[in-house]
Amino acid sequence: MCLMKIKKMKRQCCLAIPIFLFYLMLAAKDAHSQSNVRPKSVISGLVIDETLKPVPGTVISLLNHADSVLVKAAITDSLGKYLFEDIAFGNYIISSKMMGYSTMFSKSFQLTESRSQIAVEQFQLKMDSRSLKEISIVGQKNLIERKIDRLVMNVESSVLAEGNTVLELLEKAPSVSVDRDGNISMRGKPNVLIMLDGKATNVSSADVANILRNMQSNQVESIELITNPSARYDAAGTAGIINIKRKKNKAEGWNGVVQAGAGYGETSKYNGGTSLNYRNNRINFFGNYDYVNNGSKGTLDLNRIVNFMDTITRFNQSGGLDQRKKDNLYRVGLDYFVNKNHTIGVLMTGYSNRETITSKTNTLRENNFDQREDMNFLGNNKEKSWNTSFNLNYKGILDKKGKELSADVDYSHYYHNHDEIIDSKYTRINLLPRAPSSVMNFATSKIDVRSFKLDYSQPINKSSKLEAGLKSSFVSSDNNLLLARLQQSVWVPDVDYTNLFLYDENINAAYVNVNKAFKKTEIQVGLRGEQTVSKGNSVTNNQVVKRNYFDLFPSLAIAQSLGENHRLGFTYSRRIDRPNYGSLNPFLNFVDEYTFNKGNPYLKPQYSSSFELSDTYKGKITGAIYFLRTRDIMALVTEQDDATQKTVAIQRNIDSHQMVGMSLFIPFQLTKWWSMQNNIQAGYVMIKSELNGGHLNNTQKVASYFMNSSFIIDKSLQAESSLQYNTPAAFGIFKMRSQTVFNVGMKKTFNEKLQLSVNVNDVFNSRRDRVSTTYQNMNINFTQKSESQIARLTLTYRWGKSTVPESRQRSTGITEESNRLKN
Repeated sequence: MCLMKIKKMKRQCCLAIPIFLFYLMLAAKDAHSQSNVRPKSVISGLVIDETLKPVPGTVISLLNHADSVLVKAAITDSLGKYLFEDIAFGNYIISSKMMGYSTMFSKSFQLTESRSQIAVEQFQLKMDSRSLKEISIVGQKNLIERKIDRLVMNVESSVLAEGNTVLELLEKAPSVSVDRDGNISMRGKPNVLIMLDGKATNVSSADVANILRNMQSNQVESIELITNPSARYDAAGTAGIINIKRKKNKAEGWNGVVQAGAGYGETSKYNGGTSLNYRNNRINFFGNYDYVNNGSKGTLDLNRIVNFMDTITRFNQSGGLDQRKKDNLYRVGLDYFVNKNHTIGVLMTGYSNRETITSKTNTLRENNFDQREDMNFLGNNKEKSWNTSFNLNYKGILDKKGKELSADVDYSHYYHNHDEIIDSKYTRINLLPRAPSSVMNFATSKIDVRSFKLDYSQPINKSSKLEAGLKSSFVSSDNNLLLARLQQSVWVPDVDYTNLFLYDENINAAYVNVNKAFKKTEIQVGLRGEQTVSKGNSVTNNQVVKRNYFDLFPSLAIAQSLGENHRLGFTYSRRIDRPNYGSLNPFLNFVDEYTFNKGNPYLKPQYSSSFELSDTYKGKITGAIYFLRTRDIMALVTEQDDATQKTVAIQRNIDSHQMVGMSLFIPFQLTKWWSMQNNIQAGYVMIKSELNGGHLNNTQKVASYFMNSSFIIDKSLQAESSLQYNTPAAFGIFKMRSQTVFNVGMKKTFNEKLQLSVNVNDVFNSRRDRVSTTYQNMNINFTQKSESQIARLTLTYRWGKSTVPESRQRSTGITEESNRLKN
């Protein structure tokens, strides 16, 4: 069997690798045949003050001459110089903005093929004599920016971004929420596809959270929230895509960043990291390493009622955990520029995590016959995981008309080990005595992902563009669970809780996407097809589940300008979420003798259709209405056996989940030194299903409000605050209560290289998850509180040249698979 698998994989690899090499040969041939490629356009200049000294940190804006629309922005380096490259031909003007100086504009100039390199007349800035209250805030993007198909959170310009982790940044993003375990949802829906620079992280959903906890905010430029992605993206992610774009480097030579930080809430937290970049006209070498040592505490209070015949039993559980995580995250890569149009690159990313968790739980079980049992559980858990991913990438411009081809070959190996011992002690009243017990949980997961991807784009004419691509991915998963009980000082395996589960999956996809621009209208239409072939084998239970299905995923986006003030947008997409690999494993995972987790081998994928209509007023205020319908939604439910009083948490398919809502984004300039962004979401959630022999009807009005305020105190000191409020919500059989979080931060810039920031997250320590359900025989209420009130101090030092040409932001072939590697 294994030999047949290997032979099959070899045949698939043998087909994919020659195709990849064939395109490389074509690209190399084109590289030598292109002698009439459009010359590289360059716009450069210098900014000085009244004493003729250079002015670093000045914001330079390249504007269209006709309508003054921003084309690109840059910041002057330590010598007062700036540079724009690869700008389309046309008529432009340049403006300079610097706090304390008057805004200046250049004369208009024309960039043409014969005049492709332009040195703009130098700006000599003059001091602005107005007081601070009269100084305009310039040179800084709004934290939240609305675009036609996405919402962009400009982290680079945010004070709150300093000293935080990327996961904490997501907590501050509009319409995004992160629970205690690091699970991310958008507009109240889970199953969000998380991407870094257009690619996934090739790890489990739990380890995606680990990576985002380890990644520091000074590495991030922006966070894109995409609710209706185009056909170019994998169809996974019914809630949409969150793309985290890292900062790019901007001129030849060496540069780097060193950062160290410390924080404290209920436990200590330390982090440090460094990044390095070198570039010349032939190669770009880059790498970064981050280390995080974080402690965290949390509490859980749970109440459960079981009715069986004439007995009413109550479970009152309270507990806490104390955990310490030591994480290492690295990324290293090399790009080789064959010439200005063709690049070959290699990339290796990885991480290793070690975690220790001590948990103490007290459960009081009592009934209406005065029978009581006081149970104390002490858990000692050690976890370690590591992941290594490799990417080989080619990207090329094939002719002067703009034909582009990119190819990726990816391999990722993931390993996770879970080792836990639970000691139990019992005190009983009106019940027979019970001896202490010990249980050991031991689980390992090994997952390999291979992917081959080709993307091609071609301008049809000046206003139209065609995109097409192919992708194949192969996943092999090996999961082993062992539970043993201590009997007379010997660990004896319990066959009821021991299982071996193997899972193999192949997804083949193809897409086509067409973009057409008219005078006031832009249309993008796409279609993606995906075939899924999978086999889940529970070796212990001798249970095999096979699947083979094909789906089409259309997408549509339309933008229409109505006069000067209004720009309408309409987007539609159909998407899919396949089950996480761990959710298919039918083993029983022991939590305590009355609580278990279980996988569902018959869990089906869920499908969603999403519509959104938006209007942007004067490029600032944006309103939208949307409708989202999901079929066979995968939801975690609890199922209770009244006779044994045991509860099992398992994922089931729920027939229908619908949400209709509206969003409103409103920026305010309250004073010259105080700006504010506001995002409001409101809607109605309808969940209906025939589930476990009952009729589920869980409906809820939902709303959220996000506010961010930025304050310019002086040229080197900025402050920021944010407020996020979520009303009660519903998902599956559960209802969640409201939540409010308030954060503050301050940043001091000493020069262009040294920066100090102070942040306090969840100032009022109000963040907690309060959840309940009363479906069928279930009556559960619980509250989880994680350590969220944390103060941090971060020092950042940048060295080397401040303008190194940007390194490539490429996407790899492993996207959906990464977010499905659930433990």
